[in-house]
Amino acid sequence: MIEQHYGELQLPLSLHRHLEKLLSGYTIPVQATRLVINYRALDYYQTKQGLHPVEIQLKQTGDQWLVVFIASFSFINTHHKSVDVELYFHLINHWCYQPDAGGRCDLLHPAVIDLFRTWVAAFLRHIQYKQFDDISLTVLR
Repeated sequence: MIEQHYGELQLPLSLHRHLEKLLSGYTIPVQATRLVINYRALDYYQTKQGLHPVEIQLKQTGDQWLVVFIASFSFINTHHKSVDVELYFHLINHWCYQPDAGGRCDLLHPAVIDLFRTWVAAFLRHIQYKQFDDISLTVLR
């Protein structure tokens, strides 16, 4: 159902299983071609502390769903009213964006792959301990 391989990068098995299980809990319209999954700890928006929101976008290709990107967001500082991208992994096009580390870079660079794996491991721990109080799926088209 969800593709696990993105060139030399492989979606960690535990994240792949989580996404498969999550999607199996929804009735996805046959005509759907894009899905967005949002993970939120709602108190972050009030306190600007705690777990940062995460978005995962998928697109359908044939009978497979591809993970287009995984992004996390944060307030740039305590004065901002909205969140902005803090880390963006574009799996299909193999690039990563981190504004405070110089911008865009190659996702397949060994150090970036390590960052991706470390970030995913932390993200999955938050899911395991049910630290996101809002997980939603939206059909874009």
